[in-house]
Amino acid sequence: MVVTGGGTGGHIYPALAVAEALKTAIASVDVQYVGGREGMEAQIVPPTGIPCYLVSSKKLRRILSPSTAGVLFSLCQGYVQAAEFLRKFRPDVVISTGGYMAAATALAAARQRIPTIIQEYNAFPGRTNRWLSRWATRICVWFDKTRKEFPPDRTVTTGVPLRADIVSTMQTQDAREAMGLDTEAFTIVVIGGSQGARRVNELVVDMIPRLSADIQVFHQTGTANLPQVQERMRSVKLTGTKYHVRAYLNAEEITTAYRAADLIICRCGISTLAEAAVNSLPMLMIPLPSAYADHQTANARVIEDSGAGIHLPEATLTAESLALQIGELRRDQARRLQMSAAARSISKPNAAVDVATLASELAG
Repeated sequence: MVVTGGGTGGHIYPALAVAEALKTAIASVDVQYVGGREGMEAQIVPPTGIPCYLVSSKKLRRILSPSTAGVLFSLCQGYVQAAEFLRKFRPDVVISTGGYMAAATALAAARQRIPTIIQEYNAFPGRTNRWLSRWATRICVWFDKTRKEFPPDRTVTTGVPLRADIVSTMQTQDAREAMGLDTEAFTIVVIGGSQGARRVNELVVDMIPRLSADIQVFHQTGTANLPQVQERMRSVKLTGTKYHVRAYLNAEEITTAYRAADLIICRCGISTLAEAAVNSLPMLMIPLPSAYADHQTANARVIEDSGAGIHLPEATLTAESLALQIGELRRDQARRLQMSAAARSISKPNAAVDVATLASELAG
């Protein structure tokens, strides 16, 4: 099998989850990862022990610039390199979770008549997967509304593949103690995605003085954004709210943070939403407005329609309104329980196994 996905954690971690599920399900499976040299996968995948073949890659920007020709040349190089690797490795199935290099690998597989699974978990499909769907053997989705965008006979609802230990078995108080938090305080966890979110960071820091003293905030800022957050905190007067800041959380820490939380504030990348849902967390969702085709807003609306979260558009959101929303949910336990139940109902905890089973079936 070949799994491929790159550029962001939202593509990489589902691919790794499928790879692990394949290794668990099929004792004799040989799983290889194809990614880009300049993507996050170049750092994330090798330590997992899964063989990783890296090809030329650069991110194609939506706005044309003098560098566009070089980017296109790099992508063409990557396609040729991926195609050559597939001819040598001869996989039974190629599984793509998205990203520019993954699309090139999936196209190379399709042209070599290798059964290919593509995964589109956003509510609004990206243009690359729309294009690839004409050749894909199977298309995996999370939301039922997304099925309408693809050929019905080849589309399967699986959910987003997540690692098996994404839900902690710890008690909430134990998780808080492990993270250095007050074990009794109402706990908000802020996750801006694997790289953080600058505007979310600003709103959260400015919100801190407006929260009551019985609330604590655990804030993952993103490594590049930590100095800015620390500088902004110097001008904020704390009023009793406990504030804990970290640049980055590893896999074990993020699982523990989810268990520690009463509520999550997050961007609307699909992996973050899927992880929050499977952990039954009420969500305050702030979509990234510059995301392609505003797909994060589409994700937030589907989650909000399910009852699991509240959509807070960044353009109209202020620190004051965010604090007010938190205060209302803090007082309304019944609503939080309803949101938690709704999140649990839309989660697909067996998605990685289901995709692995689908790949196994295609391989015969």
